[in-house]
Amino acid sequence: MLFQRVNRTDAEKVFVVVYNASGGAFTTGQCMVWDVGTSADGIRVTTPATASLSSFAGLATAGIANGAYGLAQVYGYTASASVKPDITTALAAGVIFLPVNASADLSCAGSGGIAAADGKTGFMFAMQTNTTMTTPVASSHKVFIRAL
Repeated sequence: MLFQRVNRTDAEKVFVVVYNASGGAFTTGQCMVWDVGTSADGIRVTTPATASLSSFAGLATAGIANGAYGLAQVYGYTASASVKPDITTALAAGVIFLPVNASADLSCAGSGGIAAADGKTGFMFAMQTNTTMTTPVASSHKVFIRAL
């Protein structure tokens, strides 16, 4: 684990080293989950899938090529979380974000009828508002992560 040096003008952050086993690249702010099953080793991460949504690992701090090592932020503020807005509900500050099946982008807890106590929630929440989009496109959002 890497702990950011204490600096009173910067938000505290914690990072872990991960190995990208997803088959594709992660870009800055994208969501990763721990690779669960027979290949689980506590360092391998992959793209979220239905069976692994509760195994949130963190957000990529920079691009990580497939088969490469990189850093995942697991605690603290970031302004670069990759979020895909909802088409019907505007994003409000304080809303819980969730990993999404087959996507490295985050979604709001209210999307798709996801319950707030389903084991996948509480890792991240929005620190800004955003409007709805007719055709949602992932963009960087301010988020607080607490997956330590």
